Amino acid sequence: MNKSRLLKKFLYICRHIIFSAYLMKYSYFLSFLMLIGCLSSPKQQEESSQIASDTVVEAKEQRYFSKNVENELLLRKAMVDALQKIADSFHGEDWEYTYDFDKGEGDIPHIRVEIKVQKYFEETYYAVIYASDYVNTLARLYRVDHDVMQEKLSEYFPWMTVPSDTIFDANGDKVKDFALRFYPSSGCCRRDIYHLYLSPEKKEGQLSYIELINPTFYHKEHLIRGIGYGRPGHVELYKYRWRGEVLDTLEYILPDVATKGKTFLKSRNLYGFTKEKEIRLTKLPEEYQTVIGLDYFLDYTAEDFNSD
Repeated sequence: MNKSRLLKKFLYICRHIIFSAYLMKYSYFLSFLMLIGCLSSPKQQEESSQIASDTVVEAKEQRYFSKNVENELLLRKAMVDALQKIADSFHGEDWEYTYDFDKGEGDIPHIRVEIKVQKYFEETYYAVIYASDYVNTLARLYRVDHDVMQEKLSEYFPWMTVPSDTIFDANGDKVKDFALRFYPSSGCCRRDIYHLYLSPEKKEGQLSYIELINPTFYHKEHLIRGIGYGRPGHVELYKYRWRGEVLDTLEYILPDVATKGKTFLKSRNLYGFTKEKEIRLTKLPEEYQTVIGLDYFLDYTAEDFNSD
């Protein structure tokens, strides 16, 4: 009897051990699955997060693009309104007028319009019009011939780049030229930009421009001297000569890295300085002393050449 009970108890304990082992095995399996899940979850979350982030960026870019297109269309509408103002109010005399095309309500930007009508060239009146929402600016030049206004140029300036206009004889041919001058809102270095339109009075249709950076004009010499784009110690002086309406490169001058800027190198090729072609200068030629921004060109120390 005792043996029988002991046997039953033994069998019970064995079944319990086997069942417990089974449960432990199953729990290990569950733990393994949970571990795999934990290991894979961050990657899946990261991928999901990246997809969501890309979607948000794409949506923002699309909204930004749509908003830019919308703003430019509003500026064009303001330009049309300005032309109507000229047709209604211009009576053969110099005329200037500034007004608000739209004062801005809700998402609609505040648009300011400036009109200048003068005899810019010879005996013909021209109108310069700026339409700006204080971030972007649309600039246009029209030839005013009685009741007909012929568009000569149109430029769109984004990102708070504010253009101004000037008229002068840039190439020394005794014919007035038109320039839009602006200073881009972003950039590392000196960047006084000119979009130069040569002899608008002599040309029909839309005009094209020559882009110049940091120029100083010497129309009596038919020359332009100026400074390129770059940091002091690593930016060049340049000299161009007018050949009609074409610019020929005469020379570039750069600080000499070998002497840490104590001397200079002159060449006709900016990116091809060689021992055979370069000319070493102990000082800057006198002709460059009147270049606007020369102090920027010379604003370097020996340390600025240590990385070269």
